[in-house]
Amino acid sequence: MSTDNRSLPTDLSADPSTPPNSAPNGRSNTPDKRRKKRSGISSRRQFLGQAGGATAAVLAVSAIGLEPLTGSRRSSVQAVEISPFTGDPGDRADDAKAIRKAAADAEKANFGQPSHQTNGDEELYANRIGNFHKTLPHNSIGEVDPAAYNQFLAALATGTFDAIENVPRHPGGTGELANPLGGLAFNMEGPDSPAVTTPAAFLPPPIASHKMAAQAVEVYWQAYLRDVPFTDYNTNPVVQQACTDLTRFGADYLGPKVGGVVTPQVLFRFDFPGATVGPMVSQFLYRTFFYDGIEVIPRMRARQPVINWNLDGTFVFDPAGRDFLTAFSEWLNHQNGVALGNANVFDATPRFIRSVRDVGHLAGSDTIQTAYYRAALTGLGAADLGNPYNNSTRQGGFATFGLGHLNNLIGSVHKGERHTWYHKWFVHRYPRPDAFGGLVDNRLQGRANYPLHADLLNSPVLPLIQAYNQHLNQVRFGSNEASFLLPMELPGGSPNHPAAPAGHAVTAGACVTILKAWFREDTVINNPVQPNRDGTALVPFTGAQLTVGGELNKLAHNLSLGRDMSGVHWRVADDLNGLFQGEAVAIRLLQEAKATYPEPNATFTLTKFDGTTITI
Repeated sequence: MSTDNRSLPTDLSADPSTPPNSAPNGRSNTPDKRRKKRSGISSRRQFLGQAGGATAAVLAVSAIGLEPLTGSRRSSVQAVEISPFTGDPGDRADDAKAIRKAAADAEKANFGQPSHQTNGDEELYANRIGNFHKTLPHNSIGEVDPAAYNQFLAALATGTFDAIENVPRHPGGTGELANPLGGLAFNMEGPDSPAVTTPAAFLPPPIASHKMAAQAVEVYWQAYLRDVPFTDYNTNPVVQQACTDLTRFGADYLGPKVGGVVTPQVLFRFDFPGATVGPMVSQFLYRTFFYDGIEVIPRMRARQPVINWNLDGTFVFDPAGRDFLTAFSEWLNHQNGVALGNANVFDATPRFIRSVRDVGHLAGSDTIQTAYYRAALTGLGAADLGNPYNNSTRQGGFATFGLGHLNNLIGSVHKGERHTWYHKWFVHRYPRPDAFGGLVDNRLQGRANYPLHADLLNSPVLPLIQAYNQHLNQVRFGSNEASFLLPMELPGGSPNHPAAPAGHAVTAGACVTILKAWFREDTVINNPVQPNRDGTALVPFTGAQLTVGGELNKLAHNLSLGRDMSGVHWRVADDLNGLFQGEAVAIRLLQEAKATYPEPNATFTLTKFDGTTITI
């Protein structure tokens, strides 16, 4: 395993000749160097510290005066600041400035502001069918008004609040664009918003490509299998049908395989270390934890299922279950930014996560970093070997290398969302899966002849989706419409910002990287569990050994691919791209932060998503 702390993906790697701890003109700002410089400062505190006990006491008395010790009413005690830099406070300020400047200089020298590659669809299609344009005016089949889209592009190029405020919207629409300016905010730690690139393997697949067909077929299968209990995956024949369908896409399906074949054990997962072992859901989402002394048992308010599956793969529709955007008129309203007014439909029984629907609901219910704070609260075992307090018998960490420090680091990676927003709005403008489902429906219903791949149009999942949508349209609208639209789990459909990369994925990649840097990844999970078939209880898991590192990788999976399971994101440019970008942001943040720590020999070691190990 590599231990090179710069073993980032090629397009994210730093120049080893300019480490973040080095200031310009050769000035070093490492903690050890700063300690050596301060050792020459002559101050009263240092002199007292070097003097013997009795001598120091006499000198201290003379320094503050005898009157406080003799009890005179005229006496007063003056507080004495004691620190390594009291004798020369300017020295500390200079160091702080130098550290910040060194970090900025290293970012500029090693990364600068890179150019970003796109998939070319925006230039290829005059009707912009390969791009995001929700809330803008559309025609009767959901194609954006060209003049409105051009004004939208001009507003982004201007980059001002007023220009974006004046982007046209569909008459009657009330939808708001979600924070286009968020990607232009500057970051004062870690990389700047445009300074992380998309790995070439994870560029948004063009809409006509075989790779796009593969990820589209996956989200359709996720929608159709939303309610199959995880306990049934090895026996349900429809799950096996999904595996067979995805296997035929070969290398263009970027999900894990066993011997080149998608199996029920690896279906809908990531091929990260430990992420295909054991249950799909991370152990940290099944553990009871305490929040401010309140015991939290992680049964969730689950959504009502649409299908009640039997063990043999047969099923009956649940009369109360609902998915959304299954009728074309509702889909078109959503693209136009017209409020849908749909209500959530929840199960009356709290459940442990036991299905794709539950994972999607979890990923739609979190608040940025909450799942990662939650994981830390459950207890992740031993600290990383590089924690300088591991071998101390006299000191413990808090503001540095303790709980306060960890919470601060997890909180800091919210800045990764700015990278997400820059790529969403100013680079890719990639369509959401629900918008792409409209292209599929338009093509199969004969409204348009879009160049979608035949392996998508001929997938066995589409007739199943057609019948699924027809049922929902009957119970919701009294209509017999049978569509090929992507059924959406969330009543409001997808958010009003472009798809790639996924904000959940960037945050997951960054937060999980921080946790892997903080804790021993090889720690074995004791007493692992999995849900029973209906999610009303947890039962022991007795299979392969589970580790902290593997379960953290699953946590990243659950909070990123979980969004695909609701129908709002894609595997490639949204999830994989986002996870690797978030990982890169966190690594660069830790590289910068290391220069600020006073503890000696502090390091962070972690295993990246690609399986390589680095030490910072």
